[in-house]
Amino acid sequence: MAFRKGRLEGEVPERVARYISSLEEDEEILDEVLAVNAAHLRSLRRMGLISDDVLERALGALRGFPREALRTADPRLEDVHMVVEEHLRSEVPEAGENLALGKSRNDAVSAAIRMRVRRFIAELVLSGTGLAEPLLSKAEEYAETLFPLHTHEQPAAPGTLGFVLSCHASRLLKALRALASAYGEVNASPLGAGPVGGTSVPHDRLAIAEDLGFDGVVLNALEASSSRDFALAFLCGLLRVSLVLTDLAEELVRYVSQNPPLLDFDDAFFSTSSIMPHKRNPVVAEVARTSLSRVLGELVRFSVNVSRRFGGYVLDLQESTEPLWRAARWTLETLEAMAEMVRTLRPGPGAGTSIDPKTGLTEYAAWLTLTGRLTFRRAHLLCGRIASMLHSGASLESVEAYLTESGLDREAVAKLREFLEPRRVIGTYAVIGSSRPDEVRRSIGELVRECGELKAWATDRLRFEEERRARVLGGVR
Repeated sequence: MAFRKGRLEGEVPERVARYISSLEEDEEILDEVLAVNAAHLRSLRRMGLISDDVLERALGALRGFPREALRTADPRLEDVHMVVEEHLRSEVPEAGENLALGKSRNDAVSAAIRMRVRRFIAELVLSGTGLAEPLLSKAEEYAETLFPLHTHEQPAAPGTLGFVLSCHASRLLKALRALASAYGEVNASPLGAGPVGGTSVPHDRLAIAEDLGFDGVVLNALEASSSRDFALAFLCGLLRVSLVLTDLAEELVRYVSQNPPLLDFDDAFFSTSSIMPHKRNPVVAEVARTSLSRVLGELVRFSVNVSRRFGGYVLDLQESTEPLWRAARWTLETLEAMAEMVRTLRPGPGAGTSIDPKTGLTEYAAWLTLTGRLTFRRAHLLCGRIASMLHSGASLESVEAYLTESGLDREAVAKLREFLEPRRVIGTYAVIGSSRPDEVRRSIGELVRECGELKAWATDRLRFEEERRARVLGGVR
């Protein structure tokens, strides 16, 4: 290839060229690379290094760049940057021959990756709200549907299905907000910083940043051209989202697998066995349950690849981009699949009937203390004895007789039966954030507002990305 001939002799064997080439992965940033080159050419025009006519023809060539050219390119060109440069050299030589003036692949690819990451952030937040919305809708619909709550994977307290679903929605929205906060770190331009320590070509880096929609510039040229810390912030945000997805998927698998099931979905989200015809396997949720391990694996791969650098850019960094795209794509697909599944969610036959009446004894103990009858530790011991008796099959009448013998008055003894009824127990919850239906609905209202804000932010960012890309690739201004 032409750019090698001044310093290196001979051709790279095709097998070796394919080994070091990033052409396949670079398709993810093609649009961004075209925009980066357009901004660079505009900078050259501002310096009077190319004419308006050359710029106009070069922008037209970039807009007309055939996507298939990346798939069919000679791997000896190494990457998308050189394929685009060869295209421009062919279409508009005056631009193509000067495309690398004051622009290294080091700062250019960093700019393109930042632009793709910030677009991914907006896409992920938008898709995330697309899952939060049906979660909240179902939470509202089932705000009064009895549902068991668990600790230590055991029945712990009576609650409602709406309460459980709103918990997952709340966690998801917090994770999406944390992911959105990475946008600020990502949104600084490295372009114009040169390969490692700056360039003698007097680019107006702030003007370039404005052309590409960045809020400002990465001030240190070494950091600008070689750091991938911004991508780590993105992956950590993805990891938090994936944690929520894994937890939600795990619970859904457990709930639909109970006998009788606590939850159900449409058959479209199940598969069956090739040999056991009675099976109804929750395969979508099972695959989604791997989200954390998927993203964590890509995070580890990324972190190892970007570590141990000496000085500026090394080709190890090229190997760090694929984990970004794999983690982002996987999370997007999972959010979309989970959203479709949750839209069909409904209570199963075991939702209300599976609540253990003994789980109301915590509130019975609290009532005995709040009414001045016993200290809480004594009430706790008494209720522990009640639980043991009921677990052993004792009748309510024998339990009541035991309470009378223990010195409780008639009202306190009669009150036990109320606290063995899950719906009555839920009605006693008196704190903000409880599973009492009116409190669930109140919290859902707040979450719906937060979801709307995030959705509006993501929609605005995506619109901005499209407008800015169209503008920088448009005609001479």
